[in-house]
Amino acid sequence: MIRKPTLITWEPTEELTKGFIEVVKFDVCFSDKGLTITLIDKMRTTVDITYDKGTNYLGDYVVSFRYTSEIPMSMLASLAEAARDKSCLNNFETCFYKALDSDYLDRFKPYFPGDLADGLEHHIFPVGTGIVEVISDYKPSVTLTKTTF
Repeated sequence: MIRKPTLITWEPTEELTKGFIEVVKFDVCFSDKGLTITLIDKMRTTVDITYDKGTNYLGDYVVSFRYTSEIPMSMLASLAEAARDKSCLNNFETCFYKALDSDYLDRFKPYFPGDLADGLEHHIFPVGTGIVEVISDYKPSVTLTKTTF
């Protein structure tokens, strides 16, 4: 049976929350340098979310990542709204999410010995047309670049 995850808001940097509005374009690149998710907003501000460290036990940059369009993931909309309401963010502030009680995350835990499974996190990045999800045991670096006109 598929469980509904609980979402909590996740703001990697305060600069992101205050300086980034609605994703209009995104790109996901996985290479020998890691996983980079690039988000661009309406004001052409760019956010690079980079996973470039080795995960414990596996040694790869992330345990897993995926993109899913918004229709199959529409069940997350009400969970995201509840998480935003609980965190007191307004609708114009950008945030990402961490999923608790996640079936996606639970699929990988049996492959990690001992306490290593407890360190895994399910990160969710809304990207306008869907979501990008990452399973990792560390937080990515986040770089925000404002475009000047």
